[in-house]
Amino acid sequence: MSIIIFAFSIFCGWLIFDVVKHRKLNIKMILSSFVISVIAGVAWWLLDLIL
Repeated sequence: MSIIIFAFSIFCGWLIFDVVKHRKLNIKMILSSFVISVIAGVAWWLLDLIL
């Protein structure tokens, strides 16, 4: 469950950062935030397995 919360918070944070930086919201920003959050979630899961 913590992996999902972590990935969702990365998604929201990355999306907010992009919106503040570019002053607009488009599908490319949403998709890039989603990809980054999936990568972060997988990395968090792998760290959880290793440690």
